Formats: sequence, C-alpha cells, structure tokens
Amino acid sequence: MTALTENMFAIFDQPEFSFKKIKETHSPEEVADLKEKFKAVWQVWKKVNQTVASQLPTGKFAKVHVESWTNGWNLRDHYWASYRLALLAEYNPCIGVMLAKKQLQVYLMFQHYKSEQRQSTPDEYNKLLDKVPEWADNIDATHWYLWDKDEMEFSDHLSLSKYLNNHDVQQQFNTEARQTSFLLGKFAFRGKDQVDDMEEYIDSAIRHLTPLYEELK
Repeated sequence: MTALTENMFAIFDQPEFSFKKIKETHSPEEVADLKEKFKAVWQVWKKVNQTVASQLPTGKFAKVHVESWTNGWNLRDHYWASYRLALLAEYNPCIGVMLAKKQLQVYLMFQHYKSEQRQSTPDEYNKLLDKVPEWADNIDATHWYLWDKDEMEFSDHLSLSKYLNNHDVQQQFNTEARQTSFLLGKFAFRGKDQVDDMEEYIDSAIRHLTPLYEELK
C-alpha cells in the first residue's frame, strides 16, 4: 500500500525540464541531486504499477509499460504507464495512468503517438462513445471526466455526471471529440483528493474501465 504524497506531485514543480538548460543554472551537485529526487519518485511509481499489473486477472493484460523518468535530454514533466488488453496488445487504444503536478489520473485513451506502428483507427475507437451511458450505469460518476485529445488543461474537462445528465452537452461533446479522439478517466487532484493506497486506486479504476475497453475486441 503506497500513499500518494505531496512530495510526489512537487517534483514536477520545475521551471525547466531540459538537462541542457538546467545545467546552465545549477552546479553538477545540484543537477545530481535533482536527478536523484526524480528517480526516487519514479522508482515508487514503477513499483506501484508493477504491483497493480501483478494483481490484474492473469493473462488478461499484456505486460505493463512504464515510461522512463527521462527521455535522455529531459526530465519528464509527468510519469506515465500504459495497460493493454492481451488481445489488443498491438492496437492503439490503452488504459493510461499518469502522475503530473496537478493530478493522478487513470483513463481510457487512443494512443496517437506512433499510432502508425499499431492497429485500429480513431473512428473505430470513438464508437465507444455510444456505449458510455450504459457503461456508466455500473460506476459512481464522481471524480470521472471526459475530454478530447486537443484539450490540454483540466479546466476544459467535462464531468461525467454533466455529460450523462445533459443530452445537448453529450451530443456536442461527442461531435467535437470525434474530430480527434475522446478520453475518459478518473482523477485525484493534488491538495484536494487523498489517496492512501495508490495500488488500490489505480487497480479499481482500471477494472472499472475494462468493460468499456473490452467492447473493442
């Protein structure tokens, strides 16, 4: 059981993530210390996701992918992991888990990055929007949100409750999201939502999203 701490969010409160620029204003010792802080939080993050993966139904999911804490030139401004159903391991849709400076989120997504190397299209994936209302019958909509790929800031995200309860809002969102792709996920916000057990939080959200994700089979 791993608690989500303020320290885990706080490492992303950086004015700069480029190693080149960080080295211009920091001593080698300070750079080394910063790397250690990022790596320490990432080691916790990696272990949490490996634990979650080990607890999911055997054989149902492919091996979890935990993105590194650096891309070689930069520190990451968020940590990310992806879970794919074993039957859809070579397809673009996945369940992403992200820790950024403002929130922890677990969400269903179409991975556009390097999508040409995998199978399926955004149009095929976006058909899941028609199934969201029925899927939502089995979950507590609190803390769940929808957004489309082009929305970067959380302020634009639409609460699942509002989406479900307002037909016009639902239709407008679906129309706009189908131009790119939709995302649907559960959020825990820094300074607002306490997560005492990250493994349970992530595991639970993945299990809630799985029935919708499985509609793509």
